[in-house]
Amino acid sequence: MPATRFHGWLVAATAAIVLLVRLGGPALWDDDEPKNAACSLAMLDSHDWVVPTFNGRLRVEKPPLVNWIQVAGFTLCGRNETGARLGSALLTVGTCLLTWLIGTTLLGPAVGLLGGLAMATCVWTAVGGRAATPDAPLLFFTTLAAYLFVRGSGIRAGAGGGVPTLSLWPAVGIGFACGAATLAKGPIGLVLPLLTFLAFTAWRRQSCREVGWMAAISGIRPFTIVLVATVVAAPWYAWVTLRTDGEWLRGFLFVHNIGRFASTMEGHSGSILYYPTVVAVGLFPWSIVLAAMLAHAACILRAPAADGRREPLQLLTCWVVVWIGGFSCAGTKLPGYVWPAYPALAIATGLFLANWANGRAVFPWPHLPERFRKLRLSIADDADPLTGLVMRVAWSILAATGLALAIGLPIAAHRLAPGCEWLGVLGLIPLAAAGLAWRSQSAGMRPRALAFLAIAACLLVTLMASVAAESFSRAQGPRTLVATLGEHASECDWACLWNVPPSLVFYTGAQIKKLDTADDVAAHLRRHPRSRVVIDSRQESLVTASLPPGCGVLSRVPTLAEHDFLLLGRLPVHDTQPEHDTPLAFAD
Repeated sequence: MPATRFHGWLVAATAAIVLLVRLGGPALWDDDEPKNAACSLAMLDSHDWVVPTFNGRLRVEKPPLVNWIQVAGFTLCGRNETGARLGSALLTVGTCLLTWLIGTTLLGPAVGLLGGLAMATCVWTAVGGRAATPDAPLLFFTTLAAYLFVRGSGIRAGAGGGVPTLSLWPAVGIGFACGAATLAKGPIGLVLPLLTFLAFTAWRRQSCREVGWMAAISGIRPFTIVLVATVVAAPWYAWVTLRTDGEWLRGFLFVHNIGRFASTMEGHSGSILYYPTVVAVGLFPWSIVLAAMLAHAACILRAPAADGRREPLQLLTCWVVVWIGGFSCAGTKLPGYVWPAYPALAIATGLFLANWANGRAVFPWPHLPERFRKLRLSIADDADPLTGLVMRVAWSILAATGLALAIGLPIAAHRLAPGCEWLGVLGLIPLAAAGLAWRSQSAGMRPRALAFLAIAACLLVTLMASVAAESFSRAQGPRTLVATLGEHASECDWACLWNVPPSLVFYTGAQIKKLDTADDVAAHLRRHPRSRVVIDSRQESLVTASLPPGCGVLSRVPTLAEHDFLLLGRLPVHDTQPEHDTPLAFAD
Protein backbone atom coordinates (compact mmCIF):
# COMPACT_ATOMS: atom_id res chain seq x y z
CA MET A 1 0.00 0.00 0.00
CA PRO A 2 1.46 3.43 -0.91
CA ALA A 3 2.57 5.48 2.07
CA THR A 4 0.18 8.35 1.35
CA ARG A 5 -2.82 6.00 1.15
CA PHE A 6 -1.80 4.43 4.45
CA HIS A 7 -1.62 7.92 5.91
CA GLY A 8 -5.20 8.53 4.80
CA TRP A 9 -6.45 5.35 6.46
CA LEU A 10 -4.54 6.25 9.62
CA VAL A 11 -6.08 9.73 9.78
CA ALA A 12 -9.57 8.34 9.11
CA ALA A 13 -9.22 5.61 11.75
CA THR A 14 -7.90 8.07 14.33
CA ALA A 15 -10.72 10.54 13.63
CA ALA A 16 -13.28 7.74 13.86
CA ILE A 17 -11.96 6.69 17.27
CA VAL A 18 -12.10 10.25 18.59
CA LEU A 19 -15.55 10.98 17.18
CA LEU A 20 -17.53 7.74 17.31
CA VAL A 21 -16.56 6.06 20.60
CA ARG A 22 -19.60 6.38 22.94
CA LEU A 23 -21.01 9.06 20.65
CA GLY A 24 -24.47 8.79 22.20
CA GLY A 25 -23.31 8.37 25.79
CA PRO A 26 -23.29 11.98 27.05
CA ALA A 27 -26.59 13.82 27.18
CA LEU A 28 -27.28 16.62 24.72
CA TRP A 29 -25.59 19.65 26.22
CA ASP A 30 -25.89 23.42 26.14
CA ASP A 31 -28.90 24.90 24.31
CA ASP A 32 -27.90 24.41 20.68
CA GLU A 33 -27.69 20.60 20.58
CA PRO A 34 -31.22 19.90 21.90
CA LYS A 35 -32.70 22.82 19.93
CA ASN A 36 -31.32 21.47 16.68
CA ALA A 37 -32.32 17.91 17.51
CA ALA A 38 -35.86 18.83 18.59
CA CYS A 39 -36.26 20.94 15.45
CA SER A 40 -35.16 17.97 13.33
CA LEU A 41 -37.67 15.68 15.07
CA ALA A 42 -40.41 18.23 14.39
CA MET A 43 -39.48 18.17 10.71
CA LEU A 44 -39.49 14.39 10.72
CA ASP A 45 -42.89 14.17 12.41
CA SER A 46 -44.55 16.85 10.29
CA HIS A 47 -42.85 15.88 7.00
CA ASP A 48 -42.18 19.59 6.50
CA TRP A 49 -38.60 19.94 5.25
CA VAL A 50 -38.80 23.69 4.64
CA VAL A 51 -39.95 25.56 7.76
CA PRO A 52 -37.91 24.88 10.92
CA THR A 53 -39.83 24.96 14.19
CA PHE A 54 -38.91 24.46 17.85
CA ASN A 55 -41.45 23.79 20.58
CA GLY A 56 -44.26 24.69 18.20
CA ARG A 57 -42.78 28.03 17.13
CA LEU A 58 -40.81 29.21 14.11
CA ARG A 59 -37.06 28.83 14.61
CA VAL A 60 -35.10 31.56 12.83
CA GLU A 61 -31.61 30.95 14.21
CA LYS A 62 -30.28 28.44 11.65
CA PRO A 63 -30.83 27.22 8.08
CA PRO A 64 -32.00 23.62 7.69
CA LEU A 65 -28.98 21.62 6.49
CA VAL A 66 -28.15 20.36 9.98
CA ASN A 67 -31.79 19.31 10.42
CA TRP A 68 -31.82 17.37 7.16
CA ILE A 69 -28.63 15.61 8.20
CA GLN A 70 -30.06 14.79 11.63
CA VAL A 71 -33.26 13.41 10.13
CA ALA A 72 -31.08 10.88 8.30
CA GLY A 73 -29.31 10.09 11.59
CA PHE A 74 -32.58 9.56 13.43
CA THR A 75 -33.77 7.28 10.63
CA LEU A 76 -30.62 5.16 10.93
CA CYS A 77 -30.04 5.15 14.70
CA GLY A 78 -33.33 6.08 16.31
CA ARG A 79 -34.54 9.20 18.11
CA ASN A 80 -31.59 9.45 20.47
CA GLU A 81 -28.27 11.21 21.01
CA THR A 82 -26.43 9.00 18.52
CA GLY A 83 -28.94 9.80 15.80
CA ALA A 84 -28.64 13.52 16.51
CA ARG A 85 -24.82 13.50 16.42
CA LEU A 86 -23.96 10.88 13.78
CA GLY A 87 -24.02 13.28 10.83
CA SER A 88 -21.74 15.76 12.56
CA ALA A 89 -19.26 13.03 13.49
CA LEU A 90 -19.09 11.56 9.98
CA LEU A 91 -18.72 14.97 8.36
CA THR A 92 -15.90 15.81 10.78
CA VAL A 93 -14.12 12.57 9.86
CA GLY A 94 -14.41 13.80 6.27
CA THR A 95 -12.96 17.16 7.28
CA CYS A 96 -9.93 15.46 8.84
CA LEU A 97 -9.39 13.55 5.59
CA LEU A 98 -9.67 16.79 3.61
CA THR A 99 -7.12 18.39 5.95
CA TRP A 100 -4.76 15.48 5.25
CA LEU A 101 -5.31 15.84 1.49
CA ILE A 102 -4.73 19.61 1.54
CA GLY A 103 -1.56 19.26 3.64
CA THR A 104 -0.23 16.46 1.42
CA THR A 105 -1.00 18.37 -1.76
CA LEU A 106 0.50 21.64 -0.53
CA LEU A 107 3.53 20.52 1.47
CA GLY A 108 4.08 16.77 1.16
CA PRO A 109 3.08 13.49 2.84
CA ALA A 110 4.69 14.12 6.24
CA VAL A 111 2.98 17.48 6.65
CA GLY A 112 -0.32 16.03 5.46
CA LEU A 113 -0.14 13.18 7.97
CA LEU A 114 0.74 15.38 10.92
CA GLY A 115 -1.81 18.03 9.92
CA GLY A 116 -4.54 15.42 9.56
CA LEU A 117 -3.70 13.88 12.93
CA ALA A 118 -3.59 17.30 14.60
CA MET A 119 -7.02 18.11 13.18
CA ALA A 120 -8.43 14.73 14.22
CA THR A 121 -7.12 14.73 17.79
CA CYS A 122 -7.39 18.32 19.00
CA VAL A 123 -9.83 19.26 21.74
CA TRP A 124 -12.26 21.26 19.65
CA THR A 125 -12.64 18.55 17.02
CA ALA A 126 -13.66 16.17 19.82
CA VAL A 127 -16.13 18.78 21.11
CA GLY A 128 -17.55 20.25 17.90
CA GLY A 129 -17.37 17.03 15.90
CA ARG A 130 -19.49 15.20 18.45
CA ALA A 131 -22.06 18.01 18.76
CA ALA A 132 -25.45 18.12 17.05
CA THR A 133 -24.88 21.63 15.67
CA PRO A 134 -24.40 23.26 12.23
CA ASP A 135 -20.69 23.79 12.93
CA ALA A 136 -19.58 20.41 11.55
CA PRO A 137 -21.43 20.79 8.21
CA LEU A 138 -20.07 24.34 7.84
CA LEU A 139 -16.55 23.13 8.59
CA PHE A 140 -16.77 20.25 6.13
CA PHE A 141 -18.06 22.25 3.19
CA THR A 142 -15.73 25.23 3.69
CA THR A 143 -12.78 22.84 3.94
CA LEU A 144 -14.03 21.05 0.82
CA ALA A 145 -14.08 24.42 -0.96
CA ALA A 146 -10.47 25.02 0.13
CA TYR A 147 -9.41 21.59 -1.11
CA LEU A 148 -11.04 22.16 -4.50
CA PHE A 149 -9.29 25.55 -4.71
CA VAL A 150 -5.92 23.96 -3.95
CA ARG A 151 -6.46 21.19 -6.48
CA GLY A 152 -7.87 23.47 -9.14
CA SER A 153 -5.27 26.24 -8.85
CA GLY A 154 -2.26 23.93 -8.77
CA ILE A 155 -0.70 25.37 -5.60
CA ARG A 156 2.21 23.17 -4.54
CA ALA A 157 5.40 23.48 -2.52
CA GLY A 158 8.11 24.50 -4.97
CA ALA A 159 5.67 24.89 -7.87
CA GLY A 160 7.08 28.28 -8.79
CA GLY A 161 4.35 30.61 -7.55
CA GLY A 162 2.28 32.81 -9.80
CA VAL A 163 -1.28 34.08 -9.60
CA PRO A 164 -3.78 31.23 -9.03
CA THR A 165 -6.28 30.44 -11.77
CA LEU A 166 -9.24 28.10 -11.83
CA SER A 167 -10.84 26.28 -14.72
CA LEU A 168 -14.62 26.04 -14.92
CA TRP A 169 -15.31 22.74 -13.13
CA PRO A 170 -13.24 23.41 -9.99
CA ALA A 171 -15.01 26.77 -9.69
CA VAL A 172 -18.38 24.99 -10.04
CA GLY A 173 -17.35 22.53 -7.30
CA ILE A 174 -16.28 25.37 -5.02
CA GLY A 175 -19.60 27.12 -5.66
CA PHE A 176 -21.52 23.95 -4.80
CA ALA A 177 -19.54 23.54 -1.53
CA CYS A 178 -20.10 27.19 -0.59
CA GLY A 179 -23.81 26.86 -1.39
CA ALA A 180 -24.07 23.88 0.94
CA ALA A 181 -22.15 25.83 3.61
CA THR A 182 -24.67 28.66 3.17
CA LEU A 183 -27.46 26.17 3.86
CA ALA A 184 -25.54 25.12 6.98
CA LYS A 185 -25.00 28.49 8.62
CA GLY A 186 -25.85 31.36 6.34
CA PRO A 187 -23.94 33.84 4.15
CA ILE A 188 -20.61 33.29 5.93
CA GLY A 189 -20.44 29.91 4.18
CA LEU A 190 -19.88 31.79 0.92
CA VAL A 191 -18.44 35.15 1.98
CA LEU A 192 -15.49 34.01 4.11
CA PRO A 193 -14.16 31.24 1.80
CA LEU A 194 -14.40 33.64 -1.15
CA LEU A 195 -12.61 36.37 0.82
CA THR A 196 -9.86 33.84 1.61
CA PHE A 197 -9.33 33.05 -2.07
CA LEU A 198 -9.43 36.72 -3.06
CA ALA A 199 -6.96 37.71 -0.32
CA PHE A 200 -4.56 34.96 -1.41
CA THR A 201 -4.88 36.03 -5.05
CA ALA A 202 -4.15 39.66 -4.13
CA TRP A 203 -1.09 38.57 -2.13
CA ARG A 204 0.23 36.46 -5.00
CA ARG A 205 -0.38 39.30 -7.44
CA GLN A 206 2.15 41.40 -5.49
CA SER A 207 4.84 39.00 -6.79
CA CYS A 208 3.48 39.08 -10.35
CA ARG A 209 3.10 42.77 -11.18
CA GLU A 210 2.74 42.01 -14.86
CA VAL A 211 -0.72 40.56 -14.16
CA GLY A 212 -3.45 43.18 -13.86
CA TRP A 213 -5.82 43.28 -10.91
CA MET A 214 -8.90 42.45 -12.95
CA ALA A 215 -7.14 39.57 -14.67
CA ALA A 216 -5.91 38.21 -11.34
CA ILE A 217 -9.34 38.36 -9.72
CA SER A 218 -11.23 37.01 -12.71
CA GLY A 219 -8.75 34.13 -12.91
CA ILE A 220 -10.33 32.44 -9.87
CA ARG A 221 -13.84 32.86 -11.32
CA PRO A 222 -15.56 34.54 -8.32
CA PHE A 223 -18.75 35.21 -10.29
CA THR A 224 -19.04 31.53 -11.22
CA ILE A 225 -18.58 30.56 -7.58
CA VAL A 226 -21.24 33.04 -6.42
CA LEU A 227 -23.67 31.99 -9.17
CA VAL A 228 -23.41 28.28 -8.40
CA ALA A 229 -23.66 28.88 -4.64
CA THR A 230 -26.79 30.96 -5.25
CA VAL A 231 -28.35 28.25 -7.41
CA VAL A 232 -27.72 25.71 -4.63
CA ALA A 233 -28.92 27.78 -1.66
CA ALA A 234 -31.42 30.32 -3.00
CA PRO A 235 -34.37 27.95 -3.67
CA TRP A 236 -34.75 27.02 -0.01
CA TYR A 237 -34.23 30.62 1.18
CA ALA A 238 -36.91 31.81 -1.27
CA TRP A 239 -39.28 28.99 -0.31
CA VAL A 240 -39.03 29.55 3.45
CA THR A 241 -39.44 33.30 2.91
CA LEU A 242 -42.69 32.72 1.03
CA ARG A 243 -43.96 30.15 3.52
CA THR A 244 -43.35 32.46 6.53
CA ASP A 245 -44.24 35.80 4.89
CA GLY A 246 -40.64 36.92 5.28
CA GLU A 247 -40.53 36.37 9.05
CA TRP A 248 -37.81 33.70 8.92
CA LEU A 249 -35.55 35.74 6.64
CA ARG A 250 -35.94 38.91 8.70
CA GLY A 251 -35.15 37.16 11.95
CA PHE A 252 -32.23 35.22 10.53
CA LEU A 253 -30.48 38.01 8.61
CA PHE A 254 -31.18 41.04 10.80
CA VAL A 255 -31.08 39.44 14.25
CA HIS A 256 -28.84 36.39 14.01
CA ASN A 257 -26.38 37.68 11.40
CA ILE A 258 -26.20 41.47 11.35
CA GLY A 259 -27.30 41.74 14.98
CA ARG A 260 -24.77 39.21 16.25
CA PHE A 261 -21.99 40.91 14.33
CA ALA A 262 -22.90 44.43 15.39
CA SER A 263 -23.51 43.80 19.10
CA THR A 264 -23.16 41.29 21.90
CA MET A 265 -25.99 38.79 22.19
CA GLU A 266 -26.75 36.40 25.06
CA GLY A 267 -23.69 37.62 26.96
CA HIS A 268 -21.20 36.10 24.48
CA SER A 269 -18.59 38.84 24.32
CA GLY A 270 -14.81 38.94 24.49
CA SER A 271 -11.73 41.05 23.92
CA ILE A 272 -9.31 40.90 20.98
CA LEU A 273 -7.53 38.08 22.85
CA TYR A 274 -10.67 35.93 22.97
CA TYR A 275 -9.99 33.86 19.86
CA PRO A 276 -6.23 33.43 20.39
CA THR A 277 -7.13 31.96 23.79
CA VAL A 278 -9.85 29.81 22.23
CA VAL A 279 -7.40 28.46 19.65
CA ALA A 280 -4.78 27.69 22.30
CA VAL A 281 -7.33 25.59 24.18
CA GLY A 282 -9.14 24.16 21.17
CA LEU A 283 -5.98 23.02 19.37
CA PHE A 284 -4.59 21.31 22.47
CA PRO A 285 -2.47 19.19 22.80
CA TRP A 286 -0.94 20.31 19.50
CA SER A 287 -1.08 23.93 20.67
CA ILE A 288 1.93 23.25 22.89
CA VAL A 289 3.90 24.38 19.82
CA LEU A 290 1.46 27.12 18.78
CA ALA A 291 3.85 30.02 19.41
CA ALA A 292 6.72 28.17 17.76
CA MET A 293 4.51 27.32 14.77
CA LEU A 294 3.55 30.97 14.30
CA ALA A 295 7.20 32.09 14.53
CA HIS A 296 8.25 29.35 12.11
CA ALA A 297 5.54 30.39 9.62
CA ALA A 298 6.55 34.05 9.91
CA CYS A 299 10.17 33.15 9.13
CA ILE A 300 9.12 31.23 6.01
CA LEU A 301 6.86 34.05 4.82
CA ARG A 302 9.79 36.46 5.15
CA ALA A 303 12.13 34.08 3.35
CA PRO A 304 13.07 34.52 -0.33
CA ALA A 305 10.50 33.42 -2.89
CA ALA A 306 12.70 30.45 -3.71
CA ASP A 307 11.54 28.73 -0.51
CA GLY A 308 8.86 26.37 -1.84
CA ARG A 309 6.93 26.45 1.44
CA ARG A 310 6.16 30.15 1.07
CA GLU A 311 3.20 30.04 -1.34
CA PRO A 312 1.30 27.29 0.53
CA LEU A 313 1.82 29.18 3.79
CA GLN A 314 0.44 32.32 2.20
CA LEU A 315 -2.81 30.48 1.49
CA LEU A 316 -2.94 29.06 5.04
CA THR A 317 -2.27 32.52 6.47
CA CYS A 318 -5.12 34.08 4.47
CA TRP A 319 -7.38 31.23 5.56
CA VAL A 320 -6.65 31.80 9.27
CA VAL A 321 -6.66 35.60 9.15
CA VAL A 322 -10.00 35.85 7.32
CA TRP A 323 -11.86 33.54 9.71
CA ILE A 324 -10.27 34.58 13.01
CA GLY A 325 -9.85 38.24 12.05
CA GLY A 326 -13.41 38.48 10.76
CA PHE A 327 -15.01 37.04 13.87
CA SER A 328 -12.70 39.03 16.15
CA CYS A 329 -14.45 42.13 14.81
CA ALA A 330 -17.88 40.74 15.68
CA GLY A 331 -19.72 41.78 18.83
CA THR A 332 -20.88 38.25 19.63
CA LYS A 333 -18.12 35.68 20.11
CA LEU A 334 -18.36 31.92 20.51
CA PRO A 335 -15.59 29.31 20.35
CA GLY A 336 -17.15 27.39 17.45
CA TYR A 337 -17.21 30.41 15.14
CA VAL A 338 -13.51 30.01 14.22
CA TRP A 339 -13.47 26.21 13.93
CA PRO A 340 -13.28 26.49 10.09
CA ALA A 341 -9.78 27.98 10.57
CA TYR A 342 -8.51 24.86 12.37
CA PRO A 343 -7.59 22.85 9.24
CA ALA A 344 -5.17 25.62 8.22
CA LEU A 345 -3.76 25.84 11.75
CA ALA A 346 -3.39 22.05 11.87
CA ILE A 347 -1.49 21.98 8.57
CA ALA A 348 0.81 24.80 9.68
CA THR A 349 1.43 22.89 12.92
CA GLY A 350 2.18 19.77 10.88
CA LEU A 351 4.66 21.77 8.80
CA PHE A 352 6.54 22.98 11.86
CA LEU A 353 6.69 19.53 13.43
CA ALA A 354 7.70 17.83 10.17
CA ASN A 355 10.42 20.44 9.67
CA TRP A 356 11.60 19.90 13.24
CA ALA A 357 11.71 16.15 12.68
CA ASN A 358 13.84 16.51 9.55
CA GLY A 359 15.99 19.34 10.88
CA ARG A 360 14.58 22.16 8.73
CA ALA A 361 12.87 24.07 11.54
CA VAL A 362 15.74 26.44 12.30
CA PHE A 363 14.80 29.92 13.39
CA PRO A 364 16.99 32.44 11.55
CA TRP A 365 18.63 34.23 14.46
CA PRO A 366 22.32 33.79 13.64
CA HIS A 367 23.82 35.66 16.60
CA LEU A 368 22.80 33.57 19.59
CA PRO A 369 23.93 34.56 23.07
CA GLU A 370 26.71 32.52 24.62
CA ARG A 371 24.32 30.85 27.06
CA PHE A 372 22.46 29.26 24.14
CA ARG A 373 25.73 27.89 22.76
CA LYS A 374 26.41 26.31 26.12
CA LEU A 375 22.83 25.03 26.28
CA ARG A 376 23.55 23.07 23.12
CA LEU A 377 25.64 20.69 25.19
CA SER A 378 22.52 19.53 27.04
CA ILE A 379 20.39 19.22 23.90
CA ALA A 380 23.02 17.89 21.55
CA ASP A 381 20.43 16.03 19.49
CA ASP A 382 19.34 19.31 17.90
CA ALA A 383 21.22 20.98 15.09
CA ASP A 384 19.72 24.27 16.23
CA PRO A 385 19.79 24.77 20.01
CA LEU A 386 16.93 27.28 20.04
CA THR A 387 14.58 24.88 18.24
CA GLY A 388 15.58 22.12 20.64
CA LEU A 389 14.81 24.36 23.59
CA VAL A 390 11.41 25.22 22.09
CA MET A 391 10.48 21.55 21.97
CA ARG A 392 11.69 21.00 25.53
CA VAL A 393 9.38 23.81 26.61
CA ALA A 394 6.54 22.21 24.63
CA TRP A 395 6.96 18.86 26.41
CA SER A 396 7.04 20.73 29.73
CA ILE A 397 3.73 22.44 28.89
CA LEU A 398 2.24 19.05 28.03
CA ALA A 399 3.41 17.63 31.37
CA ALA A 400 2.10 20.62 33.30
CA THR A 401 -1.31 20.26 31.65
CA GLY A 402 -1.37 16.58 32.56
CA LEU A 403 -0.61 17.46 36.17
CA ALA A 404 -3.41 20.06 36.16
CA LEU A 405 -5.87 17.47 34.84
CA ALA A 406 -4.75 14.90 37.40
CA ILE A 407 -5.54 17.39 40.17
CA GLY A 408 -8.48 19.29 38.69
CA LEU A 409 -10.63 16.46 37.34
CA PRO A 410 -11.11 14.74 40.74
CA ILE A 411 -12.03 18.08 42.31
CA ALA A 412 -14.60 18.79 39.58
CA ALA A 413 -15.94 15.23 39.77
CA HIS A 414 -16.32 15.42 43.54
CA ARG A 415 -18.68 18.38 43.11
CA LEU A 416 -20.50 17.45 39.90
CA ALA A 417 -20.18 13.67 39.52
CA PRO A 418 -19.48 12.03 42.89
CA GLY A 419 -17.89 8.64 42.51
CA CYS A 420 -16.02 9.61 39.34
CA GLU A 421 -12.96 11.06 41.05
CA TRP A 422 -10.95 8.33 39.31
CA LEU A 423 -11.11 10.47 36.14
CA GLY A 424 -7.95 12.12 37.43
CA VAL A 425 -6.00 9.19 35.94
CA LEU A 426 -6.58 10.80 32.53
CA GLY A 427 -3.98 13.37 33.48
CA LEU A 428 -1.36 10.59 33.43
CA ILE A 429 -1.72 10.33 29.63
CA PRO A 430 -0.11 13.70 28.76
CA LEU A 431 2.32 13.30 31.67
CA ALA A 432 3.57 9.97 30.31
CA ALA A 433 3.64 11.26 26.73
CA ALA A 434 5.70 14.29 27.74
CA GLY A 435 8.27 12.10 29.47
CA LEU A 436 8.52 9.64 26.57
CA ALA A 437 8.76 12.45 24.00
CA TRP A 438 11.50 14.15 26.01
CA ARG A 439 13.52 10.93 26.12
CA SER A 440 12.97 10.31 22.42
CA GLN A 441 14.21 13.79 21.55
CA SER A 442 17.27 13.24 23.72
CA ALA A 443 17.97 9.99 21.86
CA GLY A 444 17.69 11.76 18.51
CA MET A 445 14.43 9.96 17.60
CA ARG A 446 12.25 12.93 16.78
CA PRO A 447 9.60 11.06 14.74
CA ARG A 448 9.08 8.77 17.72
CA ALA A 449 8.52 11.82 19.95
CA LEU A 450 5.81 13.00 17.56
CA ALA A 451 4.26 9.53 17.56
CA PHE A 452 3.96 9.67 21.36
CA LEU A 453 2.30 13.08 21.06
CA ALA A 454 -0.23 11.80 18.50
CA ILE A 455 -1.08 8.67 20.53
CA ALA A 456 -1.53 10.70 23.70
CA ALA A 457 -3.72 13.23 21.88
CA CYS A 458 -5.97 10.49 20.51
CA LEU A 459 -6.34 8.77 23.89
CA LEU A 460 -6.85 11.93 25.90
CA VAL A 461 -9.45 13.70 23.76
CA THR A 462 -11.35 10.45 23.12
CA LEU A 463 -11.66 9.63 26.81
CA MET A 464 -12.44 13.22 27.77
CA ALA A 465 -15.17 13.55 25.13
CA SER A 466 -16.74 10.14 25.80
CA VAL A 467 -16.06 8.67 29.24
CA ALA A 468 -15.54 11.93 31.16
CA ALA A 469 -18.39 13.78 29.45
CA GLU A 470 -20.76 10.86 30.02
CA SER A 471 -19.76 10.63 33.68
CA PHE A 472 -20.50 14.32 34.25
CA SER A 473 -23.85 14.19 32.42
CA ARG A 474 -25.08 10.86 33.80
CA ALA A 475 -27.01 12.20 36.79
CA GLN A 476 -27.68 15.74 35.64
CA GLY A 477 -30.15 17.71 33.60
CA PRO A 478 -33.45 17.00 31.84
CA ARG A 479 -32.44 13.57 30.50
CA THR A 480 -32.17 12.27 34.05
CA LEU A 481 -35.28 14.18 35.10
CA VAL A 482 -37.36 12.53 32.38
CA ALA A 483 -35.86 9.12 33.17
CA THR A 484 -37.22 9.35 36.73
CA LEU A 485 -40.83 9.48 35.50
CA GLY A 486 -41.34 5.76 35.05
CA GLU A 487 -43.89 6.53 32.32
CA HIS A 488 -43.97 7.80 28.74
CA ALA A 489 -42.98 11.45 28.89
CA SER A 490 -44.88 12.30 25.71
CA GLU A 491 -48.15 11.35 27.42
CA CYS A 492 -47.74 14.02 30.11
CA ASP A 493 -48.93 17.62 29.96
CA TRP A 494 -45.67 19.56 30.30
CA ALA A 495 -44.91 23.14 31.28
CA CYS A 496 -42.00 25.23 32.58
CA LEU A 497 -41.90 28.37 34.66
CA TRP A 498 -40.29 31.30 32.82
CA ASN A 499 -37.69 29.49 30.72
CA VAL A 500 -38.05 26.24 28.75
CA PRO A 501 -34.80 24.20 28.76
CA PRO A 502 -34.31 23.10 25.12
CA SER A 503 -33.13 19.66 26.21
CA LEU A 504 -36.48 19.10 27.96
CA VAL A 505 -38.27 19.54 24.63
CA PHE A 506 -36.06 16.88 23.04
CA TYR A 507 -36.17 14.34 25.87
CA THR A 508 -39.90 14.59 26.49
CA GLY A 509 -40.84 14.59 22.82
CA ALA A 510 -43.64 16.95 23.75
CA GLN A 511 -44.50 20.60 23.36
CA ILE A 512 -43.65 22.49 26.57
CA LYS A 513 -45.88 25.34 27.71
CA LYS A 514 -44.20 28.43 29.12
CA LEU A 515 -45.74 29.70 32.37
CA ASP A 516 -45.25 33.18 33.75
CA THR A 517 -46.38 33.08 37.40
CA ALA A 518 -46.71 30.73 40.37
CA ASP A 519 -50.49 30.88 39.94
CA ASP A 520 -50.07 29.61 36.38
CA VAL A 521 -48.09 26.67 37.80
CA ALA A 522 -50.88 25.82 40.24
CA ALA A 523 -53.56 26.08 37.54
CA HIS A 524 -51.57 23.81 35.22
CA LEU A 525 -51.14 21.15 37.92
CA ARG A 526 -54.89 21.14 38.65
CA ARG A 527 -55.71 20.55 35.02
CA HIS A 528 -54.78 16.88 34.59
CA PRO A 529 -53.36 14.02 36.70
CA ARG A 530 -50.40 13.82 34.34
CA SER A 531 -49.59 17.52 34.46
CA ARG A 532 -45.88 18.11 34.98
CA VAL A 533 -44.05 21.37 35.61
CA VAL A 534 -40.27 21.86 35.59
CA ILE A 535 -38.73 24.68 37.59
CA ASP A 536 -35.26 25.34 38.87
CA SER A 537 -34.39 25.47 42.54
CA ARG A 538 -34.16 29.27 42.53
CA GLN A 539 -37.91 29.38 41.96
CA GLU A 540 -38.79 26.75 44.57
CA SER A 541 -39.78 29.11 47.38
CA LEU A 542 -41.89 31.16 44.98
CA VAL A 543 -43.86 28.16 43.69
CA THR A 544 -44.24 25.66 46.52
CA ALA A 545 -46.35 27.97 48.71
CA SER A 546 -49.13 28.01 46.11
CA LEU A 547 -49.09 24.38 45.03
CA PRO A 548 -52.50 22.62 45.00
CA PRO A 549 -53.14 19.95 47.67
CA GLY A 550 -51.57 16.64 46.81
CA CYS A 551 -48.96 18.19 44.52
CA GLY A 552 -45.28 18.50 45.23
CA VAL A 553 -41.75 17.73 44.08
CA LEU A 554 -41.59 14.38 42.28
CA SER A 555 -37.83 14.48 41.65
CA ARG A 556 -34.84 16.74 41.79
CA VAL A 557 -31.70 16.50 39.68
CA PRO A 558 -28.57 18.67 39.68
CA THR A 559 -27.22 20.63 36.72
CA LEU A 560 -23.75 21.81 35.81
CA ALA A 561 -24.85 25.24 37.04
CA GLU A 562 -25.38 26.11 40.68
CA HIS A 563 -29.09 25.22 40.68
CA ASP A 564 -31.15 22.02 40.41
CA PHE A 565 -34.08 21.09 38.20
CA LEU A 566 -37.28 20.17 40.05
CA LEU A 567 -40.13 18.14 38.60
CA LEU A 568 -43.55 19.05 40.06
CA GLY A 569 -46.69 16.97 39.78
CA ARG A 570 -49.34 15.09 41.74
CA LEU A 571 -47.77 13.01 44.46
CA PRO A 572 -48.54 9.27 44.33
CA VAL A 573 -50.38 7.77 47.32
CA HIS A 574 -50.84 4.12 48.34
CA ASP A 575 -54.07 2.77 49.79
CA THR A 576 -52.52 0.20 52.11
CA GLN A 577 -54.74 -2.88 52.67
CA PRO A 578 -53.35 -5.98 54.34
CA GLU A 579 -54.98 -8.53 52.04
CA HIS A 580 -53.51 -7.36 48.73
CA ASP A 581 -51.40 -4.70 47.06
CA THR A 582 -53.22 -1.77 45.54
CA PRO A 583 -52.31 0.02 42.32
CA LEU A 584 -50.76 3.45 42.37
CA ALA A 585 -53.34 6.24 42.57
CA PHE A 586 -53.08 10.00 42.36
CA ALA A 587 -54.25 12.26 45.17
CA ASP A 588 -56.99 14.70 44.37
